[in-house]
Amino acid sequence: MKQAITFLGRDSGFGKKNTSAYAMIDKRLLLIDCGQTVMRQLQKKNLLNNISGIDVIITHMHGDHVGSLSQLALYSYFTLRKPINIITACSKIEEFLTITGVDRYCQIPGFPEERYTRNNNFVTFIKTNHVGNEMDCYGFSTKINGIHIVYTGDTTTIEPFMHELTQGTQLFCDASTVGGVHLKLQDNIGLLNELTKKGVSVYLMHLDNEPKIRETIKGTKIHICNE
Repeated sequence: MKQAITFLGRDSGFGKKNTSAYAMIDKRLLLIDCGQTVMRQLQKKNLLNNISGIDVIITHMHGDHVGSLSQLALYSYFTLRKPINIITACSKIEEFLTITGVDRYCQIPGFPEERYTRNNNFVTFIKTNHVGNEMDCYGFSTKINGIHIVYTGDTTTIEPFMHELTQGTQLFCDASTVGGVHLKLQDNIGLLNELTKKGVSVYLMHLDNEPKIRETIKGTKIHICNE
């Protein structure tokens, strides 16, 4: 089965291309996370051309996940003349947008009253642990173009997502060689391998050491996500 989402980048927080993915749904761009490098990648790939709107899922508010969100929101408003739709369970999102220059409501002649909307009718958020109580962090479950996906965001554990992982699901999973605030691959390779045997397609993202990760998954059916 084809990978349901395409990645703009799959690097960990200090890498050259922030982890972010996208899909096109009825001419709308669906974007997952919007870190510092993402706006440039969207422009480079011409993904902002000939679209009817933008939906952005935000998993948490570290800079490599929201660093160019305000820029994209203003682009949507002033260039597409449509409010961006932001889908998230993060409690500080509106405060963040306000202090970075994206007040929700404005009155500019010829432009929409809202700069962004908060509509969500297809994403189920799953709270997970990334940096303890420092920040509220989420993965999610949804269907994209008919394919069920589970996306962990940044997490230290797969446990909150296990009930969603059934045959035919595509799991997009944080993978680290160091661990700490990310899922340590060496400690979870057995579980991930068992999931593939049960019909779950496992794709690794947010990579801190790709050569070592490739060596760790050699001989399994675990994949590194495609860019």
